[in-house]
Amino acid sequence: MKLKICDRCKRPYLAGKKACPNCPAPYTWDQESWANLGCLVAMILPIFLVLLFWIFLFFGVFLR
Repeated sequence: MKLKICDRCKRPYLAGKKACPNCPAPYTWDQESWANLGCLVAMILPIFLVLLFWIFLFFGVFLR
């Protein structure tokens, strides 16, 4: 029986396993996840709202 030592938690685990069962699985990027779309919207929406504010302010003051 061969053992490996985990780099994170320093516990031994079987060499046949891919990763340490005691540590959480590493985060992997999932292109089809809806959370990624939510993050993208959360980043772009405030920029869009600030631009929209200045556009309405400009048109409201100068194009009466």
